[in-house]
Amino acid sequence: MAPSKMPRCPTGPMQPELRLRWEVQFAATHFQRVFNQSLYPFVGHVVQVFEPPASPGILFQFRDGMREEFAKLLDKRAFPPKTLNEAIRAVVPGAKAVIPDNPGIDHRDAWWRQAAAGAAIGSSFREEGTGTSLHIAFNKTLCDVHVDRNGFVVDRDGHAHWDLNGLLRHLTIDLAGDKAPWLLHTGVVLDRHQRPVVQATIGPWFAVDLPSKDGNDRTAVKVGIQITGSFGR
Repeated sequence: MAPSKMPRCPTGPMQPELRLRWEVQFAATHFQRVFNQSLYPFVGHVVQVFEPPASPGILFQFRDGMREEFAKLLDKRAFPPKTLNEAIRAVVPGAKAVIPDNPGIDHRDAWWRQAAAGAAIGSSFREEGTGTSLHIAFNKTLCDVHVDRNGFVVDRDGHAHWDLNGLLRHLTIDLAGDKAPWLLHTGVVLDRHQRPVVQATIGPWFAVDLPSKDGNDRTAVKVGIQITGSFGR
């Protein structure tokens, strides 16, 4: 839980020992990949660095004057343009989609997406897809940027859907890393520049076939062990 009284947010770079942590650089690399923009200009005071078995990332206070710029960046990527001219201007080559957990009451899938948003510190956005997924949540003061090992929100036919097996992987690895780290085993090998060559997490695996692939047209629940992470640069 974030402290109730935060120090005044600095205007310039500080805390190099935290900013250079591989978990922060890992989150910043994925932020750059998704938004084609550096995360560091937004970072003021680093409140916490998330390390495995939690999803690697950073909790920080916004640098003075940068919170609104950050919100604009998310808004452009998460919500469709309202006019053709806006759509033309909004095109960003290679841009990745991010999906808001709370899309507003007008959306037919609002109830379950709001449930996903409930655990976040404020407005919550996830990278679309079922693989490695950038997750961002922010409020008026704080911003949480981390990399989940398992995404679970997919965009089909103009609507967001939860992928069941992606959600199960997220619950048993990413959420467990935060709430029940004793369930997981994790390891990291860094190079001489303190960059991860290998970072892996082992935990429980659940999957559901609808219907089963066993030929009997039945739903099957499968249980095993899952290894997730990154292997090599």
